[in-house]
Amino acid sequence: MTNWIWLAAIFCLCFIFTIIVFKQNKTINFYKIQEQELDQYAVEVETIYSQMRGIRHDYRNHLQVMNTLMGDRRFEELDAYIKQLSNELNQVDTIIQTGNTMIDAIVNTKLTSAKNKGIELYATAIAPKELTVQHVDLAVILGNLLNNAIEATSREAKSGEEQFIRLYVAPMKGTLYISVTNTMAENPKPSFLSLKRVNKRGYGLSRIDQAVDKYQGIVNRKWEDGIFATEVTLPLKNHS
Repeated sequence: MTNWIWLAAIFCLCFIFTIIVFKQNKTINFYKIQEQELDQYAVEVETIYSQMRGIRHDYRNHLQVMNTLMGDRRFEELDAYIKQLSNELNQVDTIIQTGNTMIDAIVNTKLTSAKNKGIELYATAIAPKELTVQHVDLAVILGNLLNNAIEATSREAKSGEEQFIRLYVAPMKGTLYISVTNTMAENPKPSFLSLKRVNKRGYGLSRIDQAVDKYQGIVNRKWEDGIFATEVTLPLKNHS
């Protein structure tokens, strides 16, 4: 009888240990994904900054070249030069200018990606130059919102129907209001909306929720008639 008690105790301890290790591994994997995600945003933001700096640095040089070609009436060469310059500029379009450099860098990079996939874009955005929300959290919130929208519309694009992403950002009643709406033909499962279960995009959604909750903000998600919408409100003042 005593042996059975010991075996049962050992079994329970092993079971508890297994659960602890599983949770720890899950947490480690979560932070690895978070680190990769932030590294990706850092690269994207640095890319758009580098391109902006390069364009500004070469601005006068481009004008001098075009002026010379125009003066020499070398119109074919001028046309080719303008087309080449336009291609370079279109690598990252300035689709929006909010007034906030970080938001501009993230959003323009993501929307340029969407545009290159043939997704119809509607973007209106205004934001204070300085926000109490940390840059890392802005990247997590906006990056994941737009990643999910691009993923959904890219998948739906195979149907041949027009797909769109609509972004709206503006100060509203003491908060920064962010709305992302996109086409999504399939009605998402309740777990997708509530995040009670891990799903395909569970990490991205939970990252949004965690970042917003950090500032005592609000997240609302809704699907209706083939349209998926996410609304985020973040206090503009300190959340302390």
